[in-house]
Amino acid sequence: MAASVPSQPAPPPVASTSAIQLEPQPVSEHQKLEGHEFWDSIGRPKYVVAPMVDQSELAWRVLSRLHGATLAYTPMFHAGLFGSASHPRYAEEQFDTSPESLEGVAPYDRPLVVQFCANDKDLWLAAAKKVVGRCDAVDLNLGCPQGIAKKGRYGAFLMEEWDLIRSMISHLHTHLTIPVIAKLRVFPTLDRTLAYASHVFSSGAQLVTIHGRVREAKGRLAGFASWPKIKAVSELLGERVPVLANGGVPSAEEVEDCMEQTGTVGVMSAEGNLYNPMIFSPSNAAGGREYRLCLPADMQAALDACDAQLVGEWDRDNAAYAPSTWLASQYLAIVRTLPSTQTSPSAIKAHLFKLFRPIWATQRHLDTREMLGKAGGGRQVPYLERVQQYQDFVDEMYKKVQADLADGSLPPNSHRPLTHEEVVRDFAGVIPYSHAQPYMRVMSAEPVAEVQEDKESAKRAREEEETEVVGKA
Repeated sequence: MAASVPSQPAPPPVASTSAIQLEPQPVSEHQKLEGHEFWDSIGRPKYVVAPMVDQSELAWRVLSRLHGATLAYTPMFHAGLFGSASHPRYAEEQFDTSPESLEGVAPYDRPLVVQFCANDKDLWLAAAKKVVGRCDAVDLNLGCPQGIAKKGRYGAFLMEEWDLIRSMISHLHTHLTIPVIAKLRVFPTLDRTLAYASHVFSSGAQLVTIHGRVREAKGRLAGFASWPKIKAVSELLGERVPVLANGGVPSAEEVEDCMEQTGTVGVMSAEGNLYNPMIFSPSNAAGGREYRLCLPADMQAALDACDAQLVGEWDRDNAAYAPSTWLASQYLAIVRTLPSTQTSPSAIKAHLFKLFRPIWATQRHLDTREMLGKAGGGRQVPYLERVQQYQDFVDEMYKKVQADLADGSLPPNSHRPLTHEEVVRDFAGVIPYSHAQPYMRVMSAEPVAEVQEDKESAKRAREEEETEVVGKA
């Protein structure tokens, strides 16, 4: 695809934040760092991997940190199940706290935020206490717009339940020994958005992440994220607590611009990171190299072996796009060498489908989609054999890419990480299809509120949203 991305629309008029008086936060019964002191204590991370259902798992977090991410969130966990004594396996399967695991252990998986969906303060507190010592903060999901969140009464479907939000955040702020933070979406109007953000802050949130889209903006109706609304929230809360921006950053070219235009302390990436885990690399490649040196020796050796795929010299400080086979091999090397923790085969498969999407988008090698679909075996197949089936798929894709290079389907000297400038200068602005790259949605030309779907298409949309692997919290 072309390396350029659509620009932000013209900003709407921004209301003044001076008229809003922030209420004081409740007093915690524990001595703990709050606001910017908390942010300073975890290194002021600017490049953040979003919480994504079955996708921001440990192995993917390690890969993302290798390529510049400085903070990561777990997938969203269900507080009622995670903290329940009657569902002990749920917490064990979602978050591996065994002595051998790297999950939530410094330096491999910190700083780390554990995200929960919740609608009961006591159940959430019980769940949060289980991860103390293995994370730096717990986050309340107030942003998930999917149908399952509506059924479960959580995520963005709590946006009108301000008393419930206050009770939950203030309860954990008061009784939990680590900070509680929140991730939320905007309202259609700026005034309502600012009132909502101030309410979340005053409830006790020590960090606020703003996704600049309304609840109804999702999937093909996602549209642009409102950076002006994010900026207004940052101006309102930024002196008291850190504010992160989320939305409207499909590629590395928007990362620094987003922080500059919104005034936030960092950028959170969801889909941008999933389709190209190097999204933060041009901003922090040196940090990724430093992180790599901290990994276990067997994992480093497995990662070193992946580098044999690359041909020629490449700019290790500014590269933004890399061959999908290399990134996939790195990911599987991490999966194989994680002590104790087994990565969900469904997570592996979903990641590979996204990394190799550019190849199939050109209608090439479509037979390999079926190969990937069948990979992973069944529950009766030993775990490492299932992982090897995914590696066999990646090896087959590597052979096909090499054949494409040999017959001229791919440009010469392209099987290496590329900078944005190289893509523009040497490849006419088109990222080779062999490389992981942004996924640009085709958006409706009409505002979300005006889109009228017939019953059949609405039914399909509901089915898609409830079976979608990635949770856009």
